[in-house]
Amino acid sequence: GNFLKQMTLPEGGKLKKHSPGKNLIAFSVVLICAISLFISGFTVTDYETILFFTSGIFLFTAFILLARYFYIRESSGSDIETLSGKSFQRKYYSFHPSHIVTPVVFIAAGIFAVMITGANKLILTDKMLDRPGGTGGYLLWAESAVPVKEDLMSESGRMEYDLDEEELKDMFIVQCSRVPGDDASCLNLNYVASPPLLGVDPEEFIKKKAFSFASDIRLQKESSPWELLGNNPDSNTVYGIADQTVLQWGLQISIGDTLVFRAENGQPLNIIIGAGLKSSVFQGYLLISEENLSLYFPSVEGSSVFLVDGRHESAGLYRNTLNERLSGYGFSATDAGEKLASFFRVTNTYLNVFAVFGAFGMILGITGLGFVLLRNYNIRKREFAFLSATGFTIRSIRKLILRDQLIILVWGVISGAVSGITATIPSVRSGNEMPWCLVIIMILLIIITGTAVLYISVRRIKSSELIFRLRKE
Repeated sequence: GNFLKQMTLPEGGKLKKHSPGKNLIAFSVVLICAISLFISGFTVTDYETILFFTSGIFLFTAFILLARYFYIRESSGSDIETLSGKSFQRKYYSFHPSHIVTPVVFIAAGIFAVMITGANKLILTDKMLDRPGGTGGYLLWAESAVPVKEDLMSESGRMEYDLDEEELKDMFIVQCSRVPGDDASCLNLNYVASPPLLGVDPEEFIKKKAFSFASDIRLQKESSPWELLGNNPDSNTVYGIADQTVLQWGLQISIGDTLVFRAENGQPLNIIIGAGLKSSVFQGYLLISEENLSLYFPSVEGSSVFLVDGRHESAGLYRNTLNERLSGYGFSATDAGEKLASFFRVTNTYLNVFAVFGAFGMILGITGLGFVLLRNYNIRKREFAFLSATGFTIRSIRKLILRDQLIILVWGVISGAVSGITATIPSVRSGNEMPWCLVIIMILLIIITGTAVLYISVRRIKSSELIFRLRKE
């Protein structure tokens, strides 16, 4: 019995028992935390992203602890002489659970990382076309190469450009003045210090409750962040609003920070970032009130950016009419949803690259399981030599080794996939596109590649090696 017990340990190894009870307690606590956070994610919607992601992390940990418990519970099993081949294998891992846990962690973590990266892909949904969405509920986004000085909503302005027809009576146009600058949208990969300024009428957006905000510095939460644009905290100091993506990546600042511009009178103009918009058609611009833009940049006359509203069924008519009758200004009107989707395509391209390379790295990395198998075999030659002496054929020994490595592979895949899906629930619910095809193909290739590598590796185990080891013993 003592001799057999020593066979389950590597040469020179020391017997170290692990407590199944402590492991089970840790697993229970972690699982309860995961379930609690998961349920809270559906009720506390303001923090659902953090709650679901944390729940996914706890669930990931619970899977790892469950795998560990499955093996270390064998250390308190029946007398070792009565163990079967499968139990004999688990007996070794009960003293060395890291040989099982470590590969599972790496496989699961790789799948988890690919899934949470891919879940950030954005798609245009119906919600984004509503008033709180990225289009503000407007039908068209338009720009002109030459500023339009007339008010297109006035009677004289409509008459001048033949926009007073009956079918255009419901068309509403928001005009914005622009001060040129460096494009700060995701279409520009460079760091930007002076984005273009856009003068907007905040009252129009407040009245229609247009657009939504990711962050703001309002003192009174019942007010609209748009109201900040009308409050100047000091001389030569105004509030500004930008897309949250622009703040984080293009400008690399956050709300409350100040950007300094040079006004036309030569004085510095301090623009305090008062709020960050969620993904919107304004990506790339820094918004200030139209009144402040006229005050500090009086030479800017007319409007260069336009938002068009009206009947949805007449959007095509509005676009064609404006492009035709304002063609002398270099006027170009496009669907607001298409404008927003153009930013998504850039972001999604980056995420696709990261996800594909991550999946490719996982598939290549899974070949390391073959080295893990051979390493475990070399460490445990004394044990397998003893099994051979007690009647186990080389084929049955190969099956025992292959079985444990396949458990590692499958358990790692399940752990990473389930915890990854849990962590990305808010992204999927908010309209982000999970690359299910990529995830499924990656998982299938991992399983196929891993199984093939393990089978090839286990075939390298020869009976002659065990016979030589047994004679040496």
